[in-house]
Amino acid sequence: MTQGIELFFSYSHRDEALRDELAKHLRLLERQKVLSAWHDRQITAGSEWAGQIDQHLEQAQIILLLISADFLNSDYCYDIELNRAMERHHQKAAVVIPVILRPVDWQGASFSRLQALPKNAQPVTTWHNQDEALADIAKGIRKVVTELAEKVIEAEPETEPKTEPEAEPALVPEGAPDETAPPTPVAALEFPDGQVPLGSPFYVERSPIEADCFQAIINPSALIRIKAPRQVGKSSLMARVLDHAQQQGYRTVNLSFQEADGDIFESLEGLLQWLCASVAHTLGLPDQLANYWTGPLAKKQKCSNYLQDYIFAKVPVPLVLGMDEVDQVFQYPAIARDFFGLLRAWHEKKNTPTWQKLRLIITHSKEVYVPLDINQSPFNVGLAIELPEFTPEQVEDLAQRHGLYLQHQLKRLMQMLGGHPYLIRVALYALAKGRTTLEVFLAEAPTQAGPYGEHLRHHLENLVDHDALRSAMQTVVMANGPIRINDQAAFKLRSMGLIRLQGDTVEPLGDLYRLYFRDRLGGS
Repeated sequence: MTQGIELFFSYSHRDEALRDELAKHLRLLERQKVLSAWHDRQITAGSEWAGQIDQHLEQAQIILLLISADFLNSDYCYDIELNRAMERHHQKAAVVIPVILRPVDWQGASFSRLQALPKNAQPVTTWHNQDEALADIAKGIRKVVTELAEKVIEAEPETEPKTEPEAEPALVPEGAPDETAPPTPVAALEFPDGQVPLGSPFYVERSPIEADCFQAIINPSALIRIKAPRQVGKSSLMARVLDHAQQQGYRTVNLSFQEADGDIFESLEGLLQWLCASVAHTLGLPDQLANYWTGPLAKKQKCSNYLQDYIFAKVPVPLVLGMDEVDQVFQYPAIARDFFGLLRAWHEKKNTPTWQKLRLIITHSKEVYVPLDINQSPFNVGLAIELPEFTPEQVEDLAQRHGLYLQHQLKRLMQMLGGHPYLIRVALYALAKGRTTLEVFLAEAPTQAGPYGEHLRHHLENLVDHDALRSAMQTVVMANGPIRINDQAAFKLRSMGLIRLQGDTVEPLGDLYRLYFRDRLGGS
């Protein structure tokens, strides 16, 4: 199937401009031969238009409903295309995806129970940056395309071996068995940069963590705490929990505390106002701070009232609030105690029906050194998740998704990188692109000019700025085996992802850190 999954646009011609913009965002999928999009403007002169539309509607595996007032007003779109689309959806012959283009009341329509795009079903035209909305839609469609393609592969019967030789992959490591054809990448390779996109075939599940989170988030007043060093997958996991919540019909808000300006953390009031305004903006609601931030009430009460009396009143379904990188608040002890105490107070309102709608997800890297009352801390309640590094089996599986055999080379890669998800993805991407060999890659890895130069320099700067951590890391990398160091230093270095704990002893996460820091800290 060289043209991939067929997609059908059902839309009003008054929305043609928006359809064209969305088509541009889907063009990469077409270039990758995994998707073939069709709309009625492709009907050639002299063709019977109704017959062409019916033909493509019947054979499409994905049907996009571009929702607007004009779509709902169109008899052809609503009575003919929509009805047939829903019939095929219920027959599991096609996947119907509503795409909300412009604000309109579509609750109660036959498609209203389906998961809509973009995120939070926020109409495209209401986004501050419409390209972000269209990109979000394209990511959602990519996920569906990937799932459908996997089902097609599973359903295909075995065929006779091809007589023509398979195209040689970018890299076939020395360990690949001669008698077995090397695997091919499961999809176009993704440059490892930040969060792994939803629907990505290169996301590695760390079972049963995802299942535990999915189960927890549907509970009233849920609180999930995700802890892991930088670049280990906290944001990617949270994105998937939020996506699962959306599939349950919940509204979701994803806030990264790294996006908050520094002056926001100068006062508790500034932080709470930023939180309230960000939640309202993400949900597409007008700012009402002026109406709720008056009078003699305490700042935390004003924030709680804003959510309870305004946000919850406007959002009749459960609301999942994801707060990424809350480590930023740890740097401001004067406001941290009150802020985190407020989160705990919200969670403790689990017996109040209104507050049962709120579910919280918190991610952080560092240990919580801010002194918090045990009864006012959100870090000792809820579901605690600590993300581990990849296991050898997970790395082997991910390598095969990249079209690589590791075989006996797996041990060498794990020894150098220690299963660190970001470091592993960088290595597999470079090898799958055929830009290097494993020998060359491992030789260059712990050097300034190597693939991890920026990553390593970032850690070096942090160590140099903290004498106690620098001294502790120096001791660790100069040792010939696991050793014991100060407990506080051990937990901080673990939070940075530089070491692994083994009982009461520690050692570098991998030879990457041992070799790099031994050269730079050994003589200091």
